[in-house]
Amino acid sequence: MLAEGPFVREARQLGKRERTRARLMDAAVSVFAREGFEAASVNEIARAADVVNGTFYVHFKDKDDLIAQVAVRIAGDVAGQLDEAMSQIEDAVERVALATRRFIDLACSRPEWGWALLRAVWALPALHHRAVAFLRADLERGVRQGAFTIQIDGPTIDIFGAMIMAALAGRLRGAQGPEAGSRVAELQLRMLGVAAETARAVAWRPIEPLALRVDERSRGPRERALGIPPLI
Repeated sequence: MLAEGPFVREARQLGKRERTRARLMDAAVSVFAREGFEAASVNEIARAADVVNGTFYVHFKDKDDLIAQVAVRIAGDVAGQLDEAMSQIEDAVERVALATRRFIDLACSRPEWGWALLRAVWALPALHHRAVAFLRADLERGVRQGAFTIQIDGPTIDIFGAMIMAALAGRLRGAQGPEAGSRVAELQLRMLGVAAETARAVAWRPIEPLALRVDERSRGPRERALGIPPLI
């Protein structure tokens, strides 16, 4: 049976139905992180949760339904904490560097969630749209402030996002250490036209460690302000 995960701990004081649903969601995170969304099966998820297949279908319509609900929780918890961490920061250079570093730290603080999120961004169009909206907002802010000198278009945002995901994958695989966030943040700022000295100073500025906590939010205030719809 799967070891107790964050969804189960969150549902510990709830009824049997909610606890079973939480076990399935924890099992799904583990299986998705290991196998990927396409390779994972309902049978494997149910087995990991120690329930029969019929119980799975009491709680979720199908595997895609489960994927969407797990992804929205992971993305929502990460987005909510990023909102909180950056709520008082207006400078786009600071925001871009901090968002990159915090996102990687948060995702790596729960490796199974980090792997599931990494796979979900590429597998789920709605989640990819949400990530692009977050990136675009801060990059366009930097252009308005005169800090970024390049055109903010689709290819720019895709490259920018790919840099973050590559650093996250490196951390999760153990190929890169905690400095990966600062390295990629410095490269991003240089790509956006920030002077080398400033980019390095901002990207490597000490910050307090941040670990992902599980909470009830699936949409943070930044998402609501941007008008980004929920995934489900």
